[in-house]
Amino acid sequence: MPVFLATRVPGVRNRATVAFRIILIIPQVVVLFVVWIAAVVLGILGWFAALFTGRLPDFARTFLAGTVRWQTRVTAYLLLLTDEYPPFSLEVEERYPIQLAIPPVTPLNRFAVLGRIILVIPAAVVQGVLGTGAQLFSIASWFAILFSGQMPPSIFEAERAVLRYQARVYAYFWMLTPEYPAAVLGDATPPGTVDEAWLIRLSPQGRTAMTVLIVIGVIFTIFNYARVL
Repeated sequence: MPVFLATRVPGVRNRATVAFRIILIIPQVVVLFVVWIAAVVLGILGWFAALFTGRLPDFARTFLAGTVRWQTRVTAYLLLLTDEYPPFSLEVEERYPIQLAIPPVTPLNRFAVLGRIILVIPAAVVQGVLGTGAQLFSIASWFAILFSGQMPPSIFEAERAVLRYQARVYAYFWMLTPEYPAAVLGDATPPGTVDEAWLIRLSPQGRTAMTVLIVIGVIFTIFNYARVL
């Protein structure tokens, strides 16, 4: 079972917090950096345990799941998907408009655990492309919100899908789920299989926005890579 994301569509946006978002996010980034250092240590310990037992220890799973939740909330705030400031918390925050459903404990394939850092590379490349596109889209969103008080719905849909894919990559890498990251363009899950609140269905406009986001992400990723070389 994959990770699912639920978001509450914001109403009239707070232009003041949007204008200074890049400054407001700094305390979150600083604290989250320290959290990620601890996550790396626990992830390494969890990797050895999962390699021998086929299961991530509870202490590692709890912390790593909390780290993914926190990262998802901070990224959502930075991408302007919500105006509510993220809590400094690893716990499930039911009142926060960005919710992440992490699947229950599932036995892990030890061979997949052994090669996890290699297996995740294709998904990480896709995540990098999507992240680049989403960052550029957020600049357009920033201007749109400042002038109109709203984020274009199609951009909201695309960035929400990017956010969920990022969470799925993190969850797979940290062995929270054995399911490989997928569904960049939304869910094709039959009705009734999963609560619709947790599914992402891209409208035609949202699918177009996602396509543009991917193209922009690819172009800028190639440009940056070529510049480094």
